[in-house]
Amino acid sequence: MNINCMILLIFFLFYDNIIPTSGFIYNYYEKVKCSYYECCNDDYIPQNALELHRLLSIKMFGQKIATDSISRAVYAHTNADNTPKALAMSFHGTSGTGKTFVANMIGETFYKKGYQSQYFHFINGRSDLTLESESERYKEMLQKKIIQGLLECPKSLFIFDEIDSMPAGVLNVLVPFLDYGKPRLWSPHSLEKRVETRKAIFIFITNAGSEQIVERAINLRDSGKLRNDTTLADYEDVISVQAFSENGGFHKSDIINNNLIDHYVPFLPLEVQHIKLCIDAAFRIYGSIPTIKQIDEVLSHLKFGPEPLNLYSQSGCKRIETKVASIVYKRRFHNEL
Repeated sequence: MNINCMILLIFFLFYDNIIPTSGFIYNYYEKVKCSYYECCNDDYIPQNALELHRLLSIKMFGQKIATDSISRAVYAHTNADNTPKALAMSFHGTSGTGKTFVANMIGETFYKKGYQSQYFHFINGRSDLTLESESERYKEMLQKKIIQGLLECPKSLFIFDEIDSMPAGVLNVLVPFLDYGKPRLWSPHSLEKRVETRKAIFIFITNAGSEQIVERAINLRDSGKLRNDTTLADYEDVISVQAFSENGGFHKSDIINNNLIDHYVPFLPLEVQHIKLCIDAAFRIYGSIPTIKQIDEVLSHLKFGPEPLNLYSQSGCKRIETKVASIVYKRRFHNEL
């Protein structure tokens, strides 16, 4: 490249509001820029659904339905030549069953920078959207955030965690982004904008329907159906009905009413056998293989329910890492005395 082009390139890199729009200089500008900054291209967004399935199969315990359903849905969405709408999935289940873990894992396998990517958007209902009196402001904020995110990169991932803590109606603003085709949106100056939504993924995480999932799991077990033989169809109906009627972000939601959630994914309550696998994995993080005594020590801190069977951990795998860390460092502390 000659010296004049180099000077122009440097000028463009330093002044982001003046960017070449076509030709050789633009292509070179993009190439250089993307070697230093994250860009919305295949190099930075591999969207590796097969790697996602591999990691979930290794790191998730007792969640065959979730692992298979999510992996297939993501693979189909990212490999379709002309997907009709954004992929919308809703994750339901009790605390500690892996809902947020899976959402973050999707970010890790989709983006070169993982969940540190600028195209990975995480909104927490408990900390960001809690006041009913602020509902209109929340709607405006969400709309702006999503439009800006999609304009920057159509392959954005939007995760809404703890939506059961959000005011009812706030999520209705998402309907145009989850519907079929490109939504027509208007700026404050009445200028029409179109944004590409069909390549995006929206994930909703909630405890809504947890009790019904546990109840259905027990009923299926009592009927003789093995856990690994249950399917998404065994749970989807009860989840969608409960999410629509339960207080929170999905309460009487237009998203559900308009059938815009593609998959309601149950995260089943975890049994003792799954908790033991979580404990073993937590010890191995510290380079340690747990003894039976150590596993039992961690289990002694956990509560199981519902009575009288007490089949499932009430906190899933959520509290295990801190208990394991305490045991590991207690042993190291005594060894150094």
